[in-house]
Amino acid sequence: MKFIVTSIFIFCVPIAAFAGSSYTGKIKQVVCHVAETSPVCQVMPSGSVLNETCGTSGWKYTFDGTTAEGKNILSILLAAQVSQKTIVLGGLGRCTFGSTTEDLRHAYITE
Repeated sequence: MKFIVTSIFIFCVPIAAFAGSSYTGKIKQVVCHVAETSPVCQVMPSGSVLNETCGTSGWKYTFDGTTAEGKNILSILLAAQVSQKTIVLGGLGRCTFGSTTEDLRHAYITE
């Protein structure tokens, strides 16, 4: 019995650790700050976010815009916003860049 409980714990905790919010829709706003202020960029979706964790402000997602990954995400966000395409965003379930905005895990354009 201990083995079963331990196995469930081992396999379920890593899955829960990656559980973050998700959003499908349009982008309302994107803002990036100068490096002297903060290296982060923030995203404000046009609609409701599912499974919201710590992203309780209007700026639901945050990412580091100075990294290669952050620059890629920023280009995807801007392309979606300018073209008014639907985008899917996923959060990491943690707020390390700000206490009320969730760290962005991924972004992709769906149409």
